[in-house]
Amino acid sequence: MLNIVPVKSTSYPTLRSCIDDCIHSVAEWQGKDSKCMYGNAWQVSFEEQQFPDQPLIERLALPRISTESLSAYHGLMFTYIERKEPEMDKNFMLDMLEGRLSSGMPVLVGFDSYDCPWCLAFRKLHTSHACLAVGLDRSSNLIYLTDAYYGKELEAVDIDVFQQACHFYALFELCDSSRSYTDWLTTLQGMLTSPLDRVQPNQVAAHLRAYADAYLNAGITAGCPAEYSSSFMLAANTLPIHRIRFSLFLRLLNREACLPVLSRAAEGYQHSGEQWNLINQFMIKVMCSGNKLSQRRKIHKKMHEMISLEEQLLDELVHLTMQSELVQ
Repeated sequence: MLNIVPVKSTSYPTLRSCIDDCIHSVAEWQGKDSKCMYGNAWQVSFEEQQFPDQPLIERLALPRISTESLSAYHGLMFTYIERKEPEMDKNFMLDMLEGRLSSGMPVLVGFDSYDCPWCLAFRKLHTSHACLAVGLDRSSNLIYLTDAYYGKELEAVDIDVFQQACHFYALFELCDSSRSYTDWLTTLQGMLTSPLDRVQPNQVAAHLRAYADAYLNAGITAGCPAEYSSSFMLAANTLPIHRIRFSLFLRLLNREACLPVLSRAAEGYQHSGEQWNLINQFMIKVMCSGNKLSQRRKIHKKMHEMISLEEQLLDELVHLTMQSELVQ
């Protein structure tokens, strides 16, 4: 049995990811940090509508956490694997778990929250959840899980129940870090320079404004608003979560730099995440009360306030890197 203390990735109950919590728990267990995997969290794009009834929130695209940065800066490899043949075979899965655990590393296991008794979605909503497998007892047909998201230090689950619900897993490995975030300027420059086919810092505000304007024009409608609310919040919360993530990354850099501009940007992105979360909640209320244009206008105004804040913060960060280059 591995003794891994469950660690939450943020202090916000609804603004964090169960996968983030698992990674943070393993990183702290190994005496490492992990926040450089959030260096690309400023990115966001609003994509063209693919079909007439496509939900608005599905057009908002945000990046996954950077596993490349996790390994390069923190020496922790994270490999995500969808379960399919031969991984769907029970013995294959148990042999893999047994081998990894005996080597001293946990396994992240993902399953349907609908089948997880301690999840809020239990028997209500089909969605993914992730825990750490820290122990296995084949003779008793039990797998032992640590759930940082819900603060569960150790839960025993029947292997047959787990086997049916588990649809992905992820492996951890230690490796040598190739870069150091103590060189905060180089790290920040790298994170703000994305490939040509990805959104650039000076394009983020335009994408968010397109999202805000699309909401003003049509709002959110659903045949059964009460049922749709949960799935909407699940998808919509990725935007505030990413803002909180980027704030954590900036705070990590500022431990080395101690610069007012980095501190201000970290606080600003934290505020942005909190406000986008409130905006999502108001969008749900407006949907449930008739999707009135007058109410959408108020939300639209607030969205533009947050977009202007992010635009200013990103511009300051880009200017900081350019200014520092000139000084050097």
